[in-house]
Amino acid sequence: MYSEWASLQDEIQCDKANQSVLHKFPPVVGTTVATSVVRHIALSLSIAANSSEPCQLDSDKEVKWAMEVLCYGLGLPLMELDTIKECVNVYCIWLSACLPPSPHQNSVPQPIKDDPNPYIQDMIHHLLNLFVPRPGSDVDSVRKQAVFCHRVLRQIQAITKESTILSRESWETLLKFLLAANDSLLSPPLEKDESTICRTKEQLNNSDDIGDQLCERVLSVLFEIWLLACYKCFPSPSLWKTFRAMCISWRHHESLVVQWHKVNHALTSNVLNFTQGPEYPKLTLADDEAQLIPTSMTYDCIAQCWFRFLHIIQNPVDLSRPEIIGKTHKFMQAAMNSETLVDPTQHECLSKLPLIFYKAMKGVSVMVNAFLGIPQTQNRYEEQLISSSSSNSKLTLPPSTPPGQRKSSRPMSVFSSSNKGAKTANTSAPQPKANTPMLSSLIFHEPRQSPAPNRPKCDSILHLFGAWLFDAALARVKFHNCHKMVPEQGSVHSDRRSSSLTDSRRNSVSMDYHSETSGVCDNTYEMGRAEALGTLCRIFCAHKTGETILPVYYSRFYMAMYYGLQTSEEYLSGQVLASVLFNSCDILRVDLDGVLMLLPHILEAIQLVLNDLPNKYKTNEMTSIIEYKNVELQRACVNLLLTTLCLPLHFKDLTIRDIVSSTDTDVQLITFISLKKKIIDLMIGALRNTTDPTNTQMLLGGLMLLVEDMAVCEAAEQTTFQPQDLSLDSENAVFSDTSNTSLKTSSSESSFKDGSYHRLGNPANDLDSAHGLFGEAVTLICHRLLSQWKTELNSALAAMEILAGLAKLAISPPNLLMCKCTVKWICEFIVQQCNRPAPAHSKDLHSTIVAAFRCLSLWLVEHPRLLYDKECLHVVLEVVELGISGSKSQNRASDPPKYKQDKQRQPASKRVQEAAEGLLTCIIQHVGAFPPPCGPESLFSLLDEKSLLKYTKGNSCIPEHGTPFRYYVLENAIIVGLLEQPLGNIEDLLPTVTALIRGPFGRHAWVMQLRHSPRVKRGTSKSHLADPGRPMPVDSVGFRHAAKPRNFPEAVDKVTPTKAEKSIPTLESLVTDEKRPKLNKLKSFIEKQAQFEAQVSQKKQQEMKSMPFPNKDTECKPPKITEEFQAARLFLSHYGFLSLEALKEQTNTSLPPSLVTLDTTNPGLTNDLEMLDAITARDNDTVHVFYVKSGQRSAADILRNVGFQRGVQAQFLEFLHSLGWPVDVQKHAGWTGHISTSWKISQPEDIQDRAPRMGTGGSIYDGQQQVLYWADVSSEVAFIVPSLENFNRLQNDGDKSPQVSASTVSEGQGGAKPTTLSLERPLGELRVSKGTDSPSSPHDAPVFRARRFGRSSTVTIGPDTKIFVVWLENFEDHENFPTGDFLSVTSTGLDQYTPTSSSSMRQEKDIFVIFIHALQNGLFRIHMEGQTGRISMAIPLVDGMVVSRRTLGSMVRQTAINIGRRKRLESDSYQPPHVRRKIKIQEIVDKYHLKMTESEFYTALFQDVHK
Repeated sequence: MYSEWASLQDEIQCDKANQSVLHKFPPVVGTTVATSVVRHIALSLSIAANSSEPCQLDSDKEVKWAMEVLCYGLGLPLMELDTIKECVNVYCIWLSACLPPSPHQNSVPQPIKDDPNPYIQDMIHHLLNLFVPRPGSDVDSVRKQAVFCHRVLRQIQAITKESTILSRESWETLLKFLLAANDSLLSPPLEKDESTICRTKEQLNNSDDIGDQLCERVLSVLFEIWLLACYKCFPSPSLWKTFRAMCISWRHHESLVVQWHKVNHALTSNVLNFTQGPEYPKLTLADDEAQLIPTSMTYDCIAQCWFRFLHIIQNPVDLSRPEIIGKTHKFMQAAMNSETLVDPTQHECLSKLPLIFYKAMKGVSVMVNAFLGIPQTQNRYEEQLISSSSSNSKLTLPPSTPPGQRKSSRPMSVFSSSNKGAKTANTSAPQPKANTPMLSSLIFHEPRQSPAPNRPKCDSILHLFGAWLFDAALARVKFHNCHKMVPEQGSVHSDRRSSSLTDSRRNSVSMDYHSETSGVCDNTYEMGRAEALGTLCRIFCAHKTGETILPVYYSRFYMAMYYGLQTSEEYLSGQVLASVLFNSCDILRVDLDGVLMLLPHILEAIQLVLNDLPNKYKTNEMTSIIEYKNVELQRACVNLLLTTLCLPLHFKDLTIRDIVSSTDTDVQLITFISLKKKIIDLMIGALRNTTDPTNTQMLLGGLMLLVEDMAVCEAAEQTTFQPQDLSLDSENAVFSDTSNTSLKTSSSESSFKDGSYHRLGNPANDLDSAHGLFGEAVTLICHRLLSQWKTELNSALAAMEILAGLAKLAISPPNLLMCKCTVKWICEFIVQQCNRPAPAHSKDLHSTIVAAFRCLSLWLVEHPRLLYDKECLHVVLEVVELGISGSKSQNRASDPPKYKQDKQRQPASKRVQEAAEGLLTCIIQHVGAFPPPCGPESLFSLLDEKSLLKYTKGNSCIPEHGTPFRYYVLENAIIVGLLEQPLGNIEDLLPTVTALIRGPFGRHAWVMQLRHSPRVKRGTSKSHLADPGRPMPVDSVGFRHAAKPRNFPEAVDKVTPTKAEKSIPTLESLVTDEKRPKLNKLKSFIEKQAQFEAQVSQKKQQEMKSMPFPNKDTECKPPKITEEFQAARLFLSHYGFLSLEALKEQTNTSLPPSLVTLDTTNPGLTNDLEMLDAITARDNDTVHVFYVKSGQRSAADILRNVGFQRGVQAQFLEFLHSLGWPVDVQKHAGWTGHISTSWKISQPEDIQDRAPRMGTGGSIYDGQQQVLYWADVSSEVAFIVPSLENFNRLQNDGDKSPQVSASTVSEGQGGAKPTTLSLERPLGELRVSKGTDSPSSPHDAPVFRARRFGRSSTVTIGPDTKIFVVWLENFEDHENFPTGDFLSVTSTGLDQYTPTSSSSMRQEKDIFVIFIHALQNGLFRIHMEGQTGRISMAIPLVDGMVVSRRTLGSMVRQTAINIGRRKRLESDSYQPPHVRRKIKIQEIVDKYHLKMTESEFYTALFQDVHK
């Protein structure tokens, strides 16, 4: 930089301007003269100051003679402190001549006042004598000398700041003086013991060395005044070169590096301000740093100063080379004068170089961070930790042995004491201790922050700092033989920059800097090396999409990374390795050329931190000292691991290029697929060892990715794994009761291991297959869940999410035994959580139980054959019983069962009870029957009243004639609509009833007939009811016996009568003579009547004999077939609902009777039933997908991309179709992304034929015509790609979707239908106009049948979470994605039903964004944003994860669903769908309950309804 300029160093060091004429005389003479003259001058100055009289020295000759004396007095021994003090006072007063006028200037000689610059220059030369060290002086004298020096420095600072008359010569003299003063104080080596190297300020003040006491002060004044000189009188190149050359002799002082960085940071902050703009992240400065730069300094001057000061100490990496620092003139002189010191590089003061080197690299790191735009804070933890001004009690200093002769320090000591310590403990010569602090005391990383989007290119930063950082990253490294080559002169590896910029730096590519010591691994300087390599990692991880970096930088960086990632004892440096892992989390996901050659070494380093060290010291007694539990370090390793999971199956047999090829290394060809087993072992081992909840969730997400990627890959390759441990009849064995251990109410880890179903047969070598990994993953997750994660909310939720995801994987062959075990483990987890003591029960605990019930339902639906196993079914139903009632019927198999009616229902909480009810309903309705015949789009029957009435006779479909349905409510929970008319497809004239059953879990349609014969027999019911005809009479009837029937058997006559029988007299005994005629007359009448009847009977018999057969009048005929059956009454009666007890009002409660009739004459009932149907039985989520081209920030530009297929990448369209299947909004019966078009029953007349848009980039799925849809038994998701058409409509017309109104409708209006929604009235209902949305609504769909939806104010849906998926062409654009601009176009219509929503603004915590960026290698980088509360971000996707093409859609979908579930768990206002339906049913009962007595009810039951 200054090669053509001469240095003034020799001139300054040999300058005699500070020599007085008195130096020619003996010291006694000079001292006597100086003492007398100085005392008189000081006295006269005092008199002149008090009396305002002018100074007696009124000529130039007199002043110069006095100055000769004062010059000599300043150099007197410290025994003459009074004289020295008076000399200082005199010169300080005379120096004020160049300051603005003041009263003190009266005592200044007139010649000085007239022309101060020549005199000031001489006085400054003379003052240099004050700064000359006086060897042999006591501490008090040295302290007073330091006070005098401080006064002089303050006066000089005042002159430079306030004076306006200083000439260039005076400025140069001032700068030369400061250089000379610093050189005299700082150049000599410090003669101190090792124990006094790091001292506090108090210790420094008690030092007998003036250099110690003034070191910081003279340096700060030098740098401060030099900056002022740059502003007022820019120094000449010769002065700059001199300054730079003299700093070489001061570099063994820590204060030089500290002051150098203060100036650099202040200048860097100003440079960034005018080069990057005021919006660029600021470099936060301390107060003293911010005041260094004059406010009016020009940009050009700042830039010049910044670059010159940056190189003022030349190459800071020389601080790691004692052989360079110790070969200055002063060190050589000290070695020659010393009797014990032979080599100047072995001077004891050089033992502080590792600390100085670290501080130098730390300062460079801060500047690099500033250029990258990484926000800086004032909390300089590392500097505070090891600053010489603090009490460094924890800092272990390097040994006094020179680094070049030192043995290799213990590299593992940064993590722990080396395991070789036990072997070497008996050696006679003790090994040197670790020369650096423990890992936790060195590495203090704040949460990682992303660089600024508009940061400079990596090449630009490397041009500035690369040579230093590359050199420092390999300082004192033991190289392999293949790397000990020095490039020849003029080779391609020579420094690409001109010598003017790099004349102080060594070649930036050569590695053999210390050929004499490179064979020894020296970790003395690993602190600075760690900082440098960490800085390089941050630079390369800041690589932008599409950015190019010079190959020479790549090669140097990968070489430094190779040595930094070494894990063998011979090469390992713990702090360097930790720094690399901390700062290189993004290294595999930023498209660096050739970075995958580091993959094997990265995996080795990750294994050391995550698996080896925790396993090695898990039972060590010194666990409190070991630092392997550094959570942040483990998290960094997990982040790195998540970027490697898909590489083996993605690149497969591709060979990884080896970075080392030499004769002393065993090189083997490594393929990506060969690393699969290692990555799997790493993941499993890390999940076993980690204890941090955040790390646990990240690892669980990675494990899910591993299993799914392997399963999908095997399915694509059609490879089937045959487990060796499972027999051919293992499928049947899973349904056998092989366990003698039942679930206990309280389990521990020991009981977990004792159960027979825990002893699985998956050998360890099966992890290479999806089958084996699936079993290992499920076993490990359930084990940790039951033993450790059960008390941690987020870990338990993450485990449930992963288990739910694993349940959906298609593993070949199915691991049925593991599926059974998993169901039992989930049940055991629920039992453990429910049986925890009462103080442990909280919302978080119940959230884990609810999540477990949901996970259990998914496992049973996906594997319905599990319920064929008696033991599994028993365990599941026991857990359902526990969740609903709070206790089991049998805690042990030997206990007598406790029946339902004998138990008091005390569930853990209402939420737990509702979750258990949901599981029970799922078992009854969906296990083995999902998806239903109508597809997964709807769990409801697609038939309603309107659909059914189309098939009835008469005017049933006309509303004016009333509804033919009878509506009853059973147990205040189920609404049954009964239609007694047979439908058109029913030909049998049998009692038929069509039932529409609406309950908490959906709407179901059933048609029931009362049959007396099975359907399997041929013929209809009419064939059984037809007259079969009478058989012909047969005359041969056999013999006829004229036997007279007896009333009593014959044996009665033989019985002897008793007196009791004679107690009733005979008629003859009671008849008197007077009554005898009447009795006789009666007898005659009886005889005549008997004769008459006999004649009539005989005549009639004769007539019948004469009539033909059969007789039409007397022939028996079958009754007429009945067509009216009162089927509703039969249905209620046969199913046991119809009883007097069911109709009675319940006492001591406000609940209605068990059987309630609804008022069908109220037209509002139909509307409320439609509102009930609009409440789905599943949770629904909406995901909006966007495509962002490089550099786009406008919402309109982003939405325009998906309008045409050529506007998006082909991978994006493939990704869209992997999210779900396309559905037509007009025909879809499920969730469509907007409430106005969801959950409808489409009629043929409602569907409009519209040609689908072709050739779009995804905008066809904007909700107008189609959406992408996915559903399972518990969730449904709509994926919408918003289009520019919708956005422009909203911008022009505003969102006119149905809004909430306060208008009310009373029941007495007799059928008047409201046209707006209402949330204000207590018992009112929310309704929508009979028409559909306005044409300008977000989903301008065709006109369907009116959808009246809504809820009462007592029903809450929960949080309306926004989930965005953003495809980025340029990853840096995620910083500028306009999330707020898309809120209007992503409305779902549910905003108005959420308690926390606002029409004007949305809280950011309800918006979650999943960014996807396609890497050049074919994989995809994930970045997630969103604020979380108690419950953290959902998985399986994790921020920073790299996923494969085949799993991208599935992983995004699972994560979106889990985000919605976690937000609902966290929300206090959320109610499950079946609870909302139950509440709505109860409101319908309260509103339309037709109160009748028992007699009125039965009367109405026998009456016919209108047909």
